[in-house]
Amino acid sequence: MYRCRGENTANTDRSAFTGGKRSRITVIVANMPMVGKLKNLLKNEFLHKDLTMNKRVNQFIYICVILLLTSAGLLAQDTMEEMTVYDLQDTIVVVADRYKLPLKNIGHTYEVVREEQIQAMAMHSALELVDVYFPSAFTVDKKILGYGVGPEGAGAINIRGQGGRPNTGMLVLLNGHPDFMGIFGHPLPDVYGMDNIQQMEILAGPASSVFGSQAMGGVINLKTAPDYNHLAKVSIKAGSKNTYNIGVRVAKKIKDHGVFFSARRASTDGHIAQSSFDSYQFQGGWQYQIRTGWQLSLQGRYVPYQFDDPARTGDPADLGTYAKIRRGTGELVLQNNDPSVSGSSQLYGNWGNHRFYDGFESRDFTYGFSTYQQISILDNLNLAVGGDLMSYGGRAENKLTPPGVVNDQSHQLTSAGLYGLALYNPFSKLSLKLGLRYQYTSLPVQKVSPVAGINYHLLPGLHLYANYQSGYRFPTLNELYLFPPSNADLKEENIVSVESGLRYYWTANNSIRLSVYRNQVENIIQIVRNPAPPPPVKYANSGEATQTGFEGQVNYRLFSWLDSQFSYSYLDPDNLTAYNPMHQVKYLLQVSSGAFQTGIFGKYIDQLYAENDKKSELSDYHLLNVMMAYRLSSWTVSLNLMNLLDRAYEAQPGYPAPRFHFVAGFEYQL
Repeated sequence: MYRCRGENTANTDRSAFTGGKRSRITVIVANMPMVGKLKNLLKNEFLHKDLTMNKRVNQFIYICVILLLTSAGLLAQDTMEEMTVYDLQDTIVVVADRYKLPLKNIGHTYEVVREEQIQAMAMHSALELVDVYFPSAFTVDKKILGYGVGPEGAGAINIRGQGGRPNTGMLVLLNGHPDFMGIFGHPLPDVYGMDNIQQMEILAGPASSVFGSQAMGGVINLKTAPDYNHLAKVSIKAGSKNTYNIGVRVAKKIKDHGVFFSARRASTDGHIAQSSFDSYQFQGGWQYQIRTGWQLSLQGRYVPYQFDDPARTGDPADLGTYAKIRRGTGELVLQNNDPSVSGSSQLYGNWGNHRFYDGFESRDFTYGFSTYQQISILDNLNLAVGGDLMSYGGRAENKLTPPGVVNDQSHQLTSAGLYGLALYNPFSKLSLKLGLRYQYTSLPVQKVSPVAGINYHLLPGLHLYANYQSGYRFPTLNELYLFPPSNADLKEENIVSVESGLRYYWTANNSIRLSVYRNQVENIIQIVRNPAPPPPVKYANSGEATQTGFEGQVNYRLFSWLDSQFSYSYLDPDNLTAYNPMHQVKYLLQVSSGAFQTGIFGKYIDQLYAENDKKSELSDYHLLNVMMAYRLSSWTVSLNLMNLLDRAYEAQPGYPAPRFHFVAGFEYQL
């Protein structure tokens, strides 16, 4: 979160960081090989498929160098006066509701996506934009609308080679607390939606020292807040394949109290047979400003949805679709913000019921309490401390299978953790970070996770940073107990990562970020051959990997009406090749001309596999989506053109991704 000193955190956005200009609409692009020179990016020769792998790699390197040299040239064009005027000191960042520090002292890779960007670009879930705004992020997306869960579900997010399938290596937070399915341990992108999400924070790299288990690849924090500036909003969208998305939001502030509610219905027939999706989403809450700096809030959501998939070859459970899901979340949060101590305390929970066409059914839960406080000890020394207690579990069964195929006993795990993080500035140009977490689970497993970082300001607006980060993931109940391959003796997965990089802001709207990293992953939980069958295979801590990568990202305001973002990422995933592409090139153009806004996002993906060990190779692709909107004071009309080039590619082996489709929309607000 970007904010200026003295501002109310709950109402903060990134407009101060972007010169007050709030981008209202954006365009998405994605599926096209890198051929020729940069000026031929959108020409047909760029789409030729007969290139050798080495030539394509060379073209990637060429484009990356061009982008970085271009940014360096642009940087050189700015005067020294402009570079010294812009200072990061007064911009405060609150990282995933856990700790805050000046933006100039951020010593790790951190990105923020604002509400305006989410509403403009996302079709169904805010998590869609992780792939857009972070260079090394890759999201498995195979439908017009929705992701689903289970073996055929999509929505898995990998960052810097970590995430896994199911997506147990990425930690998703709702307002700073963990949210995942209690039995299988993965986040649920269909539940989060887009309504009332004020911003999304992306923190890359292992982060278990502060956030605990599952933060192997990083942390994504969804910060929610109602829009009290408008009493009501109504949106209607409809498009190809009988796709529609209808929503209404109301919010009202009465003195020190505020209430809000939203409801949404989304549905599609899908782009191929048995790819339909249908969901409802209800959210509501109450907020109370106790006194200056203290706020109490209560909110919850209920999301029933269903989806189909071509993998369903029958319907023994007479479900009529692949799966029917019902999920709910709730939280009670007390926020305090005094000059010397600030933080929050939370009670939270989530619950779910999952039914599948083959007869499998599960009920899961998560209950937790957490408290996080930051104490200002000296002007140059802050201490962030916190503790959390969580209990999660559930029960699964399948009455259509023989006894023993599914362990139908109830299972539950309890986890407790404490952490401390010291933020120290020995002098104005140097900032240090040192932290440690202790975690206990009822497996029983105990874990200590350290973190250390250094950040140095070489020039005004330019800082260099280096980090030592560690992460871990406890085995899920599925891996421990649920099916015959489960193994109750599993230990936690571990990762240690080192990162070094630089970020340079030469004006408020122009910046460049470069980073390199190396991951050492051990005790990877995977299915291996069982030396003493039955069963023939089982889960075991048997894998390890050494991963290296590079990220480069340039943000540049070309004109007052045109903003751009270019990024490139390289990843050597070692043997963890599943949905970890080696090369990703992404670009984003945002145009604003009066009431009309449009944008273009493009990404080219190369050397992508659907399985580890370079198995099930998928073709490289470049996808182009365009989003346009015309906005007046109270209403907006929009048009989204997805896969504009009508490219054919596979999101999973044998599963064609959606070809060209569109969605047109109308929104009215009071």
